[in-house]
Formats: sequence, C-alpha cells, structure tokens
Amino acid sequence: MIVNISYQTLVQPPPFAFAYTLELNFEASQVKIKYDLEFLNRDEISPEEIEEEGFSENDDFSWEGSLGKEWVDDLMNDLADVDLEEEEGDDYNIYLHMEIKYDDGHVESGTVVLADDWDYRLQEVIQAIYEKAGIEDKLKMTCLDINDGKQDKYILTGSFEHRSAAINDKPIAWDKLHEIIADIYTIEFDQEPVQTPKEEGLWIDPDGMSGFQCFDEQARPKGNQIKERILKELTQA
Repeated sequence: MIVNISYQTLVQPPPFAFAYTLELNFEASQVKIKYDLEFLNRDEISPEEIEEEGFSENDDFSWEGSLGKEWVDDLMNDLADVDLEEEEGDDYNIYLHMEIKYDDGHVESGTVVLADDWDYRLQEVIQAIYEKAGIEDKLKMTCLDINDGKQDKYILTGSFEHRSAAINDKPIAWDKLHEIIADIYTIEFDQEPVQTPKEEGLWIDPDGMSGFQCFDEQARPKGNQIKERILKELTQA
C-alpha cells in the first residue's frame, strides 16, 4: 500500500506558512518514506524579519528513508479508519489530502475528515523522521519531586523513531508517555528556570537541560489533582 499525503497551512503568515508532502510505501517490516517540506511566501518579507522569528532564509527540507515495523502496524491501523471526503472539510486552518493506493489496485482519495487529529498524528511521523535524520534529539524530560526534605528524580525518555518510552530506564507504554506529558504541559513553562530546586514541590525540566520550573506554582486550580496523577504514573513505572 502506498499513501500520498499533501498538507498546507492556510492561515499562517510567512515565515511560518509551510506545506509538505509525504509518500508512505508500506512493506511487511518497514515503511519507506519520502518527505518534502517547503516554507511558503517568504518573498513577501525581508530576510531580517525571517531571522527575527528564529528561521534562516532557506529552511526547506527533504528526506528519504524508512521507519520500522512499529510504525507499519500503528499507521496501518489508523489508516484503516481514515475518513476521506471529496469536498474540503470544515477545518479551514489547514489543507490535508490523502491518496491511498491499495495493493489490489483500488485507489481512494480526498481531503481528510478530522484534519486536526491527523495533523497531530502526522507530526509524530515527522518528529520520527527528524530524529532518525539526526536533526532532533530523542525526548528527554526530568522531574524532581521534593517532599519533606526528600528528593525523588524521574527521567522520562522517548524515541519517536522507535515509538518507545521509559522512566528511569524502565520501559513504559508509548501511550502512557503521551498521557504524562499532556499532564505536565498543563503549565506553560514561562517562569525563570531554577538549576537546583530546594523548595518543596514537583519540579519539571522540559528538555533535561534548561532548568526546572515548579509545577505547583503554575497549574492551579486543578494542579493538585493533576500533580497526583503525574506522580502516580512516575512512581508506578
């Protein structure tokens, strides 16, 4: 089975506006991928404006390679339920089109219903591509729980390339990592980081190197409930 995907932002201004294509060629033990990313309409703004937003004059990117069987199984399951329509859907923030060529010659194509869900899903594939290409590091997040003078440290790691995750080197389910991170990002990490926390609380370093911020101070009013849920998952691993 071969799946061709076309994606484009529709409301983003330059230098953020972009489009990409993905070709996914499914085999038994791997999915072969061609990925092409292009940033749009940058001729409408100056190089200085592009650099001010943290970009360079040419951030386009192309990659060809493969991801393993864990991606074959996961994507095939999701594609079995994808809903396509001939007309453009209600979500006009993005354009997302798929063409699915089945092994028996049957072809289905159309814009994707629930485009936002698939946008998030495909971003995971792209993150796996960047990780395998050596452009992005594996996910690493450090949590420090200080309570009654005792400190417990938890290091969360995740590989998008291999769809694997661990807490203090003990494997956990990939979906479980997603749940923990979603709870952690209840806060926005907009405070001044602390390198060596001393006060009680749950402290989070979002990339394992930037310094800690206190979850307790930013996640109210439901912070206590969410904190308990995070700590439960961390300590059960």
